[in-house]
Amino acid sequence: MKDKEFHWQLITFFRVLFAFHLIYSGAAYVFFGWVPSAFHNPASPVGRFMVELDSVGLYPLVKYIELFLGVLVLSNRFVAVAAVAELPITIIISYLNIFVEGAIDARHYYTGVQELTINGMVLLGYGAYYRTMLTARPRPQWLWQRLYQDAAADGPPSGSVKYGLGTPQIWVFFALVMVVVVCASWFMGPPDRRLPPRDWLPPLGAFVVMLGLYRLSISRAVGSAKSLSIG
Repeated sequence: MKDKEFHWQLITFFRVLFAFHLIYSGAAYVFFGWVPSAFHNPASPVGRFMVELDSVGLYPLVKYIELFLGVLVLSNRFVAVAAVAELPITIIISYLNIFVEGAIDARHYYTGVQELTINGMVLLGYGAYYRTMLTARPRPQWLWQRLYQDAAADGPPSGSVKYGLGTPQIWVFFALVMVVVVCASWFMGPPDRRLPPRDWLPPLGAFVVMLGLYRLSISRAVGSAKSLSIG
């Protein structure tokens, strides 16, 4: 009981701290226009980076996202999702502070480590919610589906061997995808760059590989069924 109480208190502390951190970072910019001092320092590489982000509208977007995520975390809503959503921002901020600005001002080392620690503790504290994400060989399943008991099997569900070369639906889907890709590449590209291989080759290759994996999964399923029947 004491261990559970300590876990709850420890992780709740970091959750609230994470929320305050996000809300302060987001609200300071959204409501007061505050930016770090490096923003106005032409000699700071990170300052120039932030200015460029601001010029394309990405810096304000990040601040609005942080404010929104902070409110979610503070209200204990979708905390596990919010922690994952903030992680890329945390990694970028930590990298800039530790490896770029740290050599200029040692205070940035603390900031970088602090960002990683707070976000990391929330991720660990709610880690059980990510357990299914650690499946080594997951089977495709929609968000609204319940996990198969054998979800670790990366092949198609058992019994789905009616179409050896893929279902009619997947062929229709692939045809529509290729129509969109070809039309976009042809009509939206300059005359000298119409239909470059990088536009149509990846989806074509992905489709061929998918069919190959599908056939391989069917062969394995049939082989396992025969072994069981013999046994």
